[in-house]
Order: sequence, then structure tokens, then C-alpha cells
Amino acid sequence: MELLSKGTYLAYSEAEEGTYKKLYGLRSTPDMGGDPEKVEVTNLNDSMRRYVRGIKDPGDLEFGFYYNSAEENPNATENEVSTSYATLRALDTAGTSVWYILVYPDGTGFKWKGSVSVKRSAAEVNGVLAFTLRTMCETELTDYTAAQTTQTTGTEEQTTGTEEQTTGA
Repeated sequence: MELLSKGTYLAYSEAEEGTYKKLYGLRSTPDMGGDPEKVEVTNLNDSMRRYVRGIKDPGDLEFGFYYNSAEENPNATENEVSTSYATLRALDTAGTSVWYILVYPDGTGFKWKGSVSVKRSAAEVNGVLAFTLRTMCETELTDYTAAQTTQTTGTEEQTTGTEEQTTGA
């Protein structure tokens, strides 16, 4: 069955094995992975061009967010960042690289270390304020799986997760 993107989240941590905090307001994600470059290996004996598979370049990863203030998300837990722009801007200004996990609703996703660069989108009449997080990969994108169990208690759902990690993308 097809899945909606609802529930997709991006989280960051300053340490690979640290606590990852979800960034509030995510509205779009980039294509993840990369196509291998084509490397020509044609020699003078060949009657047509030949190629081998080169390395992948994921390019700069751009994530779209809605700009928000702390008052808009008063229910944020200690593992969530309610003021994503202010948090990411502080990391950008400090020149800090962080670890990211992007998790889709089925629990799969990607993990990598990358730079932090934020830019506010243009403002318009009757428009929503937004910003873009751009990150350059400093490590390979690795497959990420968040094994989750959901418990329902009354009207609240609590999700706990553990992670599994494999290489490749």
C-alpha cells in the first residue's frame, strides 16, 4: 500500500551517538541518494565508447521548513526543537557540523554528518514565512532504520525507537 509522507521528520545531534532532536516545521525534503558518475575508459582499440561506474555525488541537500516561534509549538518535548530556524541559525553562525537522520513514516531513512546553512525565503503578501536548510554531506549517506513500537495510553500515543544502521544509499 502506498504511504503518505505525513510523519516524515528530520532530526539532528551534535554527536553521532547523541540524542537526536526533531526539527519542527519540516515541509519538504530533497531527493536522497545519488546517481553514480559515468567515467569514460575508452581506449584506442575500442570501436565505441566504454564507461565504468564512478562515485555518487548526493549534491547539496535542501530541506524546506516553515518559520515558527516557540509559542506556536508549546507541546514540544525535550527531544524536539520548536524554534528550528533559531537553533539551526545558531549552528550555522558557529560553523558547526552536525549529524542528521531523515526518517520516513515506515521507519526507514538516512543518516549522515553535514554542514548547516540556513537562508530565509522571500516574504510575500499573505504568505507564510519559510526557510531552507542546506547541508553538504561530510560522510556517506547511510541507510537508517528506526525500529519503532507504539503504545497507546488513553488519548496519547508514545513512540519509542531504537536504531539500526547499514551502509549504502
